[in-house]
Amino acid sequence: MKRYLLAAILLLLVAGFTFLHSNNLDVLLWQSWKLNRQPMPEQAFDLGRYRVDIEALPIPELGDDLSALTYNSDSDTLFGLLNGAPLIVELSLDGQLLRSIRIKGVEDMEGLTHVGSDRYVIAEERRRRLLEIEIPDDAVELDVSDAYSLTVALDEERDNKGLEGLSWDAQRQRLMVVKEREPMRVFAVTGFVGQPEDASLSIHLEPSLQPDNLFMSDLSSLVADNRTGHLLLLSDESHMVVEYSSDGQPLSLLGLWRGMSGLNRTVPQAEGLTVDSQQRIYIVSEPNLFYRFAPVNPSAAQPATPAHSR
Repeated sequence: MKRYLLAAILLLLVAGFTFLHSNNLDVLLWQSWKLNRQPMPEQAFDLGRYRVDIEALPIPELGDDLSALTYNSDSDTLFGLLNGAPLIVELSLDGQLLRSIRIKGVEDMEGLTHVGSDRYVIAEERRRRLLEIEIPDDAVELDVSDAYSLTVALDEERDNKGLEGLSWDAQRQRLMVVKEREPMRVFAVTGFVGQPEDASLSIHLEPSLQPDNLFMSDLSSLVADNRTGHLLLLSDESHMVVEYSSDGQPLSLLGLWRGMSGLNRTVPQAEGLTVDSQQRIYIVSEPNLFYRFAPVNPSAAQPATPAHSR
């Protein structure tokens, strides 16, 4: 009898480990435990204190492929994109659609970032191109065929493993870009945004964020925070957002699994990430789901109750 009991316990342990490993939960739980044991810099996001306050809110006007997200501090609104249509959409801070802008002259848009005034940069994944564009306040359609562009070729990339997300680092005047996988990359582009076409360009890998320093299984998006100089990296497959210091050290982690960060359900396919002026974190998930996370008092006994839940 004892032999059967031990065998059953062993099978349960193996099944449990297999489930954790296959869903990347082993890495998330281990890294979360490690990060929670280290001192937190005063200016850090400290992602462990964030709780969802808008959860899985559908944007019914958008049928599919909601990907990428950026915050415009001038308008205090969010801009995202649909790579299938293709569209750029403006959203309120509570996830309401304000306008849609049809984009011509692009293929497979995956990244979008606001760089100031009405200027933005788009990333095309398969072509591995960056395009600097202007979006006027009254625009409903734009042809960007002749936009200032840069093709970035790193590694021998597969067609659908190219540029995945980008963020403007105003503090250092550079564009931060992530490559999804095979291998994962975080790199900086300087001299492209706001420069004449004959300006000198520099593209370099972020030395402190080489693949060996990244414990996620893929990269979907990122935010370069101008207040702290830190980077937030989003992983869809690993279901996490990780905060890195300016010297590439992981500081804190936001889990996107059910039961973590106040979530009732796991975030299914996180594709876009941004932060507003109040340090609230926004995530969009395909096909059309909207999430917002806000910092709460770390001593609070219970996580914040979501304002909207699917």
